[in-house]
Amino acid sequence: MDESAWPYEVEPFQCHRCGNCCRGDGFVVMSPDDVGRAAALLGRSEAEFLAERCVVRPDGSVHLIDQGDALRSCVFLTPANLCQIHAAKPGQCQGFPMKWRPPDALEICAGLRHAAGLPPPRRRTISLLSG
Repeated sequence: MDESAWPYEVEPFQCHRCGNCCRGDGFVVMSPDDVGRAAALLGRSEAEFLAERCVVRPDGSVHLIDQGDALRSCVFLTPANLCQIHAAKPGQCQGFPMKWRPPDALEICAGLRHAAGLPPPRRRTISLLSG
Protein backbone atom coordinates (compact mmCIF):
# COMPACT_ATOMS: atom_id res chain seq x y z
CA MET A 1 0.00 0.00 0.00
CA ASP A 2 1.26 3.46 -0.87
CA GLU A 3 1.96 5.49 2.29
CA SER A 4 -0.10 8.40 0.97
CA ALA A 5 -3.11 6.06 0.90
CA TRP A 6 -2.66 5.02 4.55
CA PRO A 7 -6.09 5.61 6.12
CA TYR A 8 -4.89 6.25 9.69
CA GLU A 9 -3.31 9.27 11.29
CA VAL A 10 -0.09 8.21 12.98
CA GLU A 11 1.80 10.41 15.41
CA PRO A 12 5.57 9.93 15.55
CA PHE A 13 6.92 8.68 18.86
CA GLN A 14 7.78 11.45 21.27
CA CYS A 15 9.30 10.69 24.65
CA HIS A 16 7.16 12.01 27.53
CA ARG A 17 9.96 11.51 30.07
CA CYS A 18 7.91 9.26 32.31
CA GLY A 19 11.10 7.34 33.13
CA ASN A 20 9.29 4.03 33.07
CA CYS A 21 11.62 2.52 30.47
CA CYS A 22 14.46 3.18 32.94
CA ARG A 23 12.91 1.13 35.72
CA GLY A 24 12.13 -2.51 36.27
CA ASP A 25 13.47 -5.94 35.61
CA GLY A 26 16.20 -6.40 33.06
CA PHE A 27 19.60 -4.95 32.36
CA VAL A 28 21.16 -2.24 30.28
CA VAL A 29 23.98 -4.00 28.45
CA MET A 30 26.96 -1.74 27.89
CA SER A 31 29.18 -2.21 24.84
CA PRO A 32 32.85 -1.19 25.09
CA ASP A 33 31.96 1.98 23.14
CA ASP A 34 29.10 2.72 25.56
CA VAL A 35 31.47 2.36 28.52
CA GLY A 36 34.06 4.65 26.93
CA ARG A 37 31.54 7.39 26.07
CA ALA A 38 29.84 7.33 29.48
CA ALA A 39 33.13 7.29 31.39
CA ALA A 40 34.47 10.22 29.35
CA LEU A 41 31.27 12.22 29.90
CA LEU A 42 31.55 11.69 33.66
CA GLY A 43 35.28 12.43 33.71
CA ARG A 44 36.10 8.95 34.97
CA SER A 45 38.47 6.32 33.67
CA GLU A 46 36.83 3.27 32.16
CA ALA A 47 38.06 1.20 35.11
CA GLU A 48 36.51 3.65 37.59
CA PHE A 49 33.24 3.73 35.65
CA LEU A 50 33.05 -0.06 35.56
CA ALA A 51 33.79 -0.33 39.29
CA GLU A 52 31.30 2.38 40.30
CA ARG A 53 28.37 1.98 37.92
CA CYS A 54 28.47 -1.51 36.40
CA VAL A 55 28.47 -5.23 37.00
CA VAL A 56 30.81 -7.34 34.90
CA ARG A 57 29.32 -10.81 34.47
CA PRO A 58 31.42 -14.00 34.38
CA ASP A 59 30.85 -14.14 30.60
CA GLY A 60 32.42 -10.67 30.28
CA SER A 61 29.18 -8.81 29.54
CA VAL A 62 28.80 -5.44 31.26
CA HIS A 63 25.51 -4.20 32.71
CA LEU A 64 24.61 -0.97 34.47
CA ILE A 65 23.61 -1.29 38.11
CA ASP A 66 20.32 0.06 39.42
CA GLN A 67 19.75 2.49 42.29
CA GLY A 68 18.69 -0.26 44.69
CA ASP A 69 15.20 1.20 45.05
CA ALA A 70 11.97 -0.82 44.93
CA LEU A 71 11.37 0.16 41.29
CA ARG A 72 14.90 -0.86 40.25
CA SER A 73 15.58 2.53 38.68
CA CYS A 74 18.64 2.90 36.47
CA VAL A 75 21.65 4.30 38.30
CA PHE A 76 21.54 7.31 35.94
CA LEU A 77 17.82 8.15 36.24
CA THR A 78 17.28 11.43 38.11
CA PRO A 79 14.25 12.25 40.29
CA ALA A 80 13.04 14.41 37.36
CA ASN A 81 13.12 11.30 35.09
CA LEU A 82 16.09 12.56 33.11
CA CYS A 83 19.18 10.60 32.13
CA GLN A 84 22.39 11.89 33.71
CA ILE A 85 24.36 10.51 30.76
CA HIS A 86 21.91 11.44 27.98
CA ALA A 87 24.73 12.87 25.83
CA ALA A 88 26.43 9.44 25.98
CA LYS A 89 23.30 7.31 26.22
CA PRO A 90 24.00 3.57 25.79
CA GLY A 91 22.98 2.02 22.48
CA GLN A 92 20.32 -0.12 24.16
CA CYS A 93 18.66 2.97 25.61
CA GLN A 94 18.88 4.86 22.32
CA GLY A 95 16.92 2.06 20.63
CA PHE A 96 13.87 2.18 22.92
CA PRO A 97 11.07 1.92 21.80
CA MET A 98 11.59 1.94 18.03
CA LYS A 99 14.36 -0.68 17.71
CA TRP A 100 13.35 -2.84 20.67
CA ARG A 101 10.66 -2.93 23.31
CA PRO A 102 9.44 -5.41 25.91
CA PRO A 103 6.07 -7.08 25.36
CA ASP A 104 4.47 -4.78 27.96
CA ALA A 105 5.83 -1.51 26.51
CA LEU A 106 2.37 -0.18 25.68
CA GLU A 107 1.39 -0.65 29.32
CA ILE A 108 4.29 1.40 30.74
CA CYS A 109 5.48 3.89 28.10
CA ALA A 110 3.69 7.26 28.23
CA GLY A 111 4.95 8.19 24.76
CA LEU A 112 3.68 5.00 23.12
CA ARG A 113 0.38 5.31 24.96
CA HIS A 114 -0.04 8.91 23.81
CA ALA A 115 0.74 7.97 20.19
CA ALA A 116 -1.90 5.23 20.43
CA GLY A 117 -4.48 7.63 21.88
CA LEU A 118 -4.44 5.97 25.31
CA PRO A 119 -4.34 7.61 28.75
CA PRO A 120 -1.05 7.81 30.70
CA PRO A 121 0.28 4.55 32.13
CA ARG A 122 -0.60 3.37 35.61
CA ARG A 123 2.39 1.03 35.97
CA ARG A 124 5.84 2.43 36.72
CA THR A 125 8.17 -0.36 35.59
CA ILE A 126 8.89 -2.65 32.70
CA SER A 127 7.83 -5.79 34.60
CA LEU A 128 4.97 -6.66 36.87
CA LEU A 129 7.56 -8.27 39.14
CA SER A 130 8.91 -4.87 40.18
CA GLY A 131 5.65 -3.00 40.51
